[in-house]
Amino acid sequence: MKRFLISVLKAILYTAVFLLIQIAVTLILSVGASLIEALFSHLGGYVYVDSGDLVSAVTCISAVFTLLFFLILFALRGKSFAREVRWHKMPSAAKGILGPLECGFGLSVLSSFLLMMIPFPDAWFSSYDEAMEMMLTGSPLFLAAATVIAAPFVEEVVFRGLVYTRLCRGMKRWIAALLSAVIFGLVHGTLLHLVYTVPMGLLLCLFYEKYRTLWAPIVFHMSFNLAGTVLGYYTLSTTASVVVLLAIGLYLTVMGFLSMHWYRTETTAMDDAPTADI
Repeated sequence: MKRFLISVLKAILYTAVFLLIQIAVTLILSVGASLIEALFSHLGGYVYVDSGDLVSAVTCISAVFTLLFFLILFALRGKSFAREVRWHKMPSAAKGILGPLECGFGLSVLSSFLLMMIPFPDAWFSSYDEAMEMMLTGSPLFLAAATVIAAPFVEEVVFRGLVYTRLCRGMKRWIAALLSAVIFGLVHGTLLHLVYTVPMGLLLCLFYEKYRTLWAPIVFHMSFNLAGTVLGYYTLSTTASVVVLLAIGLYLTVMGFLSMHWYRTETTAMDDAPTADI
């Protein structure tokens, strides 16, 4: 019971640090943007800080500060941060990256269509659409830096590298995966986000365990967000285009899981192969 409570407490603390840094950066940048707009208005000029760019800036800056905080924290404790979160190179990286890359993109496409087909309450869609539209008003390059690079990287460090691994020390792995996935879903805010981020969190834990490195869920997460961001800018107007995109999503998903299976089979065989004495 003691190990269970300690693991849960550490998971809560790591999540709290992640959220507090985001809140602090949001407040600082929001106040700064308001002061800049007020200053230009006072001087007779006009400047507008786009809300989408502001959200992207918060994501990028808070990601940097979160990583710095944990790097310093583990350094002060005399522990290797890379070892603690399995932040090490993937064996056979050229082959290893293929599974999470394909799965992330394919499942993002499929989940986007499933969300549209399932009759969720209108209130769920309104809050979700409002958040997505606000992000899409900003610069596409800035949005890509935030959602495709910064957010996946820092979220995998926190929720797989720290939260999930600490929970595993006090409970069975499947329970740790489920609990970390729920936490991962809750921090995304809206109920519609929760619907697909919890299953996504479970899959990210699966890739983390299968590949034994943090880079696997990072690549999966980046690919998932890239597909979602691209789809956010386009509206499919014909049935044929929808069918083609769904077929691509299904194909990439299947190939991604097969690539993961082949990769683990190959690397396990290499690990078990006899070595000559030197």
